[in-house]
Amino acid sequence: MNKRFTLINRSHKREGTGRPENGSAMHNDTSASTDADLFELVRFALHRKNIIIGAVLGVMLITGVAVLLTPNKYSSRAIILPSGKMDRMAELKSLTGLDNMQLEDENSSQLFPVILKSRLVADSLIGKEYRFMHDGRPTRTTLPKYFDQDSPERLHSALDNVTTVRTDKKTGVINLTVETKYPGLSQALLSQYMTELENFNIHSRRSRAKENVRYIERELAEHERSLRRAEDSLETYQSLNRDWNLTSDPEVLKTIAQLKRDVEIKSQTFTFLTEQYEIAKLDAQKDVPIVRILDTPSLPTIKSGPHRLRTIILLGFAAFIVSLIAVILFDTMRKGIRERNSESFDLLRDDFNRAFPIVNRLAERTGTALASRS
Repeated sequence: MNKRFTLINRSHKREGTGRPENGSAMHNDTSASTDADLFELVRFALHRKNIIIGAVLGVMLITGVAVLLTPNKYSSRAIILPSGKMDRMAELKSLTGLDNMQLEDENSSQLFPVILKSRLVADSLIGKEYRFMHDGRPTRTTLPKYFDQDSPERLHSALDNVTTVRTDKKTGVINLTVETKYPGLSQALLSQYMTELENFNIHSRRSRAKENVRYIERELAEHERSLRRAEDSLETYQSLNRDWNLTSDPEVLKTIAQLKRDVEIKSQTFTFLTEQYEIAKLDAQKDVPIVRILDTPSLPTIKSGPHRLRTIILLGFAAFIVSLIAVILFDTMRKGIRERNSESFDLLRDDFNRAFPIVNRLAERTGTALASRS
């Protein structure tokens, strides 16, 4: 490789002055050095073009074979609109680390992504059988069969890899995507996600209204039993005193009045709780989060991946950069080792001459005599 020399004219002076223009000289030196470095880099790449081209073509060939063997993927998408009161400070809370605070509105859809990615929903999806049309034929499969896995942990990981849940922090809109090798399976799996979300909201999700219904229901049953006992006590006492309505005995009349008052109080309490129970049931129905689906799970007709040409070009470019850097580093290391070896040899020769001056003089005379004879 040709050595590069940089000539710096430090005696350049401005017109009409005797002072050198140092700033201009340094700027010119830097520009010339940068241009020379770029040219030298291009020349070096051209000298090693066979190695670089071979590495790039090899990587692109291997990548091309790999992506051609990778089956097409199809994505089914659905959009869920927000429900309940949206927290307008959600973005600010996420920046300040307060986004994990308890939700003010339990009817909100902010928990939908957590439910969709939960293990409860995943277990239900793994246990289902999916039927769909593929190449005009009815097909059925299960997730363990599709992923060719039996381990629950690996099945959960594989399902998580094909599922994407994104939430827009400003609008609260939830985008749900499922990507598999079969368009029908992607749609069927995404539809099952929606079904499991709806079932969880209706049957499993706890709220204050539902807890209130359960509490009033327990109280209502207890007061009903208490009312029955009071009525039975009144009936029993009246049976023992059949002429209680004709008697003038103050003790009997007092007891009858107390028993009737007890029955009346318990009856009014029971009536009030019954009304509250019906109201609580209506509130619980309104408190169920509604899954408002804007776009139902679509049947994909165009593949979503892999992007073969883009992958080949990107990896080819990366291979070019890596191979160029590797060749430059290797050449630099080899040159450094060669220069260090030359310097070490010179130092060793000087030390030997100082240690054995007689042998050195004899060697020089012998070399001179041989040179004169030749």
